[in-house]
Amino acid sequence: MRQLIFLAMFLPFVSMGQSTRQDSAQVFTYEEYMEVVMQHHPMAFQAKLKLESGDAYLQKGRGGFDPKLEGNANQKYYDGKQYYSYLHGGLKIPTWFGVELMAGYDNNVGYRLNDESYTPDLGLWNAGISVNLGQGMFIDQRRADLKQAKLMQQNTVQEQKLMLNELKLQASQAYYDWYKAYEKQNLLANNLSLVELRLLNLRESVKYGDIPAVDTLKASIQVQDRLLKFMEANLDLTNKRIWLNTYLWQDGFLPLEMDSTLVPQLSAVSTPPLIDVDATVDSHPEILLFQNDIRGVMIDTRMKREALKPQLQVKYNALGDQTGNGIVQDYTLSNYKWGATFAYPIFTRKERASVKLNEIKLETQESKLVLKKTQLSYKIQSVQNALNNAITQISVQERAVQMYQVLLDAEQNLFNAGESSQFLINTRDQNLLAARIKLIELYYTRNMLQAQLDYVRCNI
Repeated sequence: MRQLIFLAMFLPFVSMGQSTRQDSAQVFTYEEYMEVVMQHHPMAFQAKLKLESGDAYLQKGRGGFDPKLEGNANQKYYDGKQYYSYLHGGLKIPTWFGVELMAGYDNNVGYRLNDESYTPDLGLWNAGISVNLGQGMFIDQRRADLKQAKLMQQNTVQEQKLMLNELKLQASQAYYDWYKAYEKQNLLANNLSLVELRLLNLRESVKYGDIPAVDTLKASIQVQDRLLKFMEANLDLTNKRIWLNTYLWQDGFLPLEMDSTLVPQLSAVSTPPLIDVDATVDSHPEILLFQNDIRGVMIDTRMKREALKPQLQVKYNALGDQTGNGIVQDYTLSNYKWGATFAYPIFTRKERASVKLNEIKLETQESKLVLKKTQLSYKIQSVQNALNNAITQISVQERAVQMYQVLLDAEQNLFNAGESSQFLINTRDQNLLAARIKLIELYYTRNMLQAQLDYVRCNI
């Protein structure tokens, strides 16, 4: 069932293999594979949730500026009398500028009510503002929380990129491991067929007395050696295919199994263009996260410095009732209430120590940022150099494989003419096989270095 699901999804996207592949094989390219992984792997779904959490952080920060309704009622009845009745309702509206707007209504009556609490029969309306003239004038906890929430939202975007970047590298490793195992198994299978055919030809030659029988023993040993290597390669290919399946999912919840007829194919990798290392480092998600962390410390430091200021809050409320033509028409400047509060620690030792600790933390983070930029720059340049070197090595090894093939063909011709031996043919064949395996390793190394270069650059 899992195979059927997989084929139903991906048969439209795979192309028929090259002529050197089996006729029934279908090519599953790296690009097609990565498209499936980046869209359907559970880690890709987790990365999407990161953005949703960032939006939730921002919503939480903005919630500090939500208007707030309030109300309370307190009444007391005793001995058939209403001692007091306090009714209050109000609305508070915080603003970004640290000014809080207020409006409310009070209706207080009762036999034992405090004189200062009496209101007109229809109640008393009020509207006013509250302003911090010391601490909280330029920044307060509400504004700091919103700034931090915006940084958190930005961080989730970068964290999503890092998660997808890690997934891409791991998935690339699985694909290229599968490619290397497949190519080795395919190479050893072809080589095993050749040495078996060579053994059959030698046995025919022994029948006619053209060569000694001992040559068939040498060829038999070579067949056994190739058979063992083929069995090891076949086991490795099976395990690598199973591991590749762990990256194939549908909608992040249903694991899929790759059809056995699918085969890998490497994309052509040309010499990579020169990279602007400084620009790449400056836009790297890890650097942006560091910078946002520094900004967060700066916001916190600013809040700590606010504590060095005195607490001075002034409130003013205009009052009005409904005894005349209306609240607005009867409003007069003589009806108001106001208040002020003041507090200040004399020595501010605690506050100054908190500022100092944050300044030390800020300097530490800035130092780490410089170090991180240097390390990223080195990694990008070193991986790029290694990739360029691998591409050059491939060109050299391809020529070496061609020369080993010429030597083997020439030795086979000499053997057919009776001027060589089975030992020399086996030696030439082993050298050619080792050279081809080395070439497969270099192709693997080249593409893994390309994947690592994308990884250190966070090229998603």
